[in-house]
Amino acid sequence: MAALSCAMRVPARMPALACLAGCGGERSFSSKGYKIRRVRYPWKTELQKETWKFLKQDMISYFQNAPERDSTVYIRAEPWPKFTMKEMLVEKGLLPGVISKYGPNRKVTFNKAEMEALAFDEPQGHLSHLFKGRLFRVHIGKWIEECVVTDVSVHPVEQELMFVRFDRHIPGKMSVVPIPVSISGLWGCPGYRKGGHVDVMLPTVLCEVVGEQIPPPLVVDVSNLHLEEPFGKITLRDMLPLLPKDGTVRFAREYSMDEEVITCYDPKALGEVPLPHDWQDPNFDHRGGRYHLTFTGFWPKQTTRT
Repeated sequence: MAALSCAMRVPARMPALACLAGCGGERSFSSKGYKIRRVRYPWKTELQKETWKFLKQDMISYFQNAPERDSTVYIRAEPWPKFTMKEMLVEKGLLPGVISKYGPNRKVTFNKAEMEALAFDEPQGHLSHLFKGRLFRVHIGKWIEECVVTDVSVHPVEQELMFVRFDRHIPGKMSVVPIPVSISGLWGCPGYRKGGHVDVMLPTVLCEVVGEQIPPPLVVDVSNLHLEEPFGKITLRDMLPLLPKDGTVRFAREYSMDEEVITCYDPKALGEVPLPHDWQDPNFDHRGGRYHLTFTGFWPKQTTRT
């Protein structure tokens, strides 16, 4: 009877929730028009105005004190055991190698897994360009050899190293090193935003190095690369400011400085040209001939000698 009398007193246009509230339920508040009044303290307002100055100065100090880009690798090696064949070392998980030039040849062995992690930086990729474009400081007992990779033997299919050859790098002596090229600012490239295709024509650039350090990969900014006719380009001449200011590194003299390193073109404007009938994939070339993948792992050696 009490609930019935309550319902008779409540107007019909009011919701049932108001009835429950009037009958002893909790009081309900509508979120419409309900605002939290925040107090703006003077000290807080002043700090918010001055925050960016401190943040900007902190960012500048961080980048100024950050270490320079360096691709040098520190790795340990052991002398090559006497009367041991290369195949026996590979079976034991070791990678045989030789350090030559500017001194006696030094035969060494590396941890195969450690060296392969440096050589293959992509899960399904080929040999990294940076593997031949960086300085290795090899610790062999009490000796430290500074050298660069000049030759490497790789399995034709698997990501597996078989042999690696180094040349010593002596400051004051010229070493020709292929330095990798990478791009930055692609999302801000005007040619790319217009539908153009940005392509790296020279993934590595041969550089003559006479200093103590091998320069890190060349990072080219493409934020000013436009889609021109027939194509926009960045040449070696445009990349001269990327070289060290001390003059210890220069591009190889075989270049004319007009080689296109990065291009931006419209793929729809280029017609397809069939390959010549005698074209051969250079990825299967070997010092002894060409790889035959059909009989990989079987005798005889899978190269065709010419």
